[in-house]
Amino acid sequence: MRIRGALHIHSILSHDGTMTIAELASWYRNKGYQFIAIGEHSQDLDEAAVEVLKKQSAENSDGKFLIIPGIEFTCRGGIHIFGMGVTHLIKELDPTVVPAGIREHDGFAILAHPGKSHWECSPELLRAVDAAEIWNVGYDGKYLPPFTAMGAFRKMRQANSKLMAVAGHDFHRKPGFYDVAIEMNVDALGRETILDCMREGAYRIQSRYFHADPNSQFSGAQSAWLYLISRPLVVVRKARNAFLRWST
Repeated sequence: MRIRGALHIHSILSHDGTMTIAELASWYRNKGYQFIAIGEHSQDLDEAAVEVLKKQSAENSDGKFLIIPGIEFTCRGGIHIFGMGVTHLIKELDPTVVPAGIREHDGFAILAHPGKSHWECSPELLRAVDAAEIWNVGYDGKYLPPFTAMGAFRKMRQANSKLMAVAGHDFHRKPGFYDVAIEMNVDALGRETILDCMREGAYRIQSRYFHADPNSQFSGAQSAWLYLISRPLVVVRKARNAFLRWST
């Protein structure tokens, strides 16, 4: 069966989340998703909070909808790595070491919002992670990824030819939602099945105006189209942000 998922979701267990895990389950079910992968901020968690995350994720999952609990690790240098499927706190702060800890606990290591740092990532970091967010809705905006993402990702793959692309919601509140999805074919809805598809690159990034495979191989014509379409959105976003700063 074909399923749709949303990655990098925050609940009120994170300091900047606004919805409970139960509310997130209801919200995403109604949006036509079959799974979400939560990534609570590591600095907001202790062992007791992790147990709550695991318990509430299980309580709000069933045969038709699955919550995969995980942690977004804040590392040295302001680098964030989303440990999809990881429910163990990793004390290490070195971003080149954390991904190994994520995999040790059967998770999938995703470099979160690299566009925030202008796509400047060390080769050591890129070789350490499994995937990178070419589109983070929270930072990059709705509708389309930034036009710089494709070229940046191609350069990233020069350091790690196995690096995969993902899109993350970085969801905190309802107005920030956009329905980009990770889609895959599975025999049954389950944590290990979904994580295996992620590791194998057996998924697609899918939204109304954009789709890509994990390798994000685009022709020159496709890259030009993304540039032409997304460039005006950048101008609109900057104008909107300037207005919001001015109005407050």
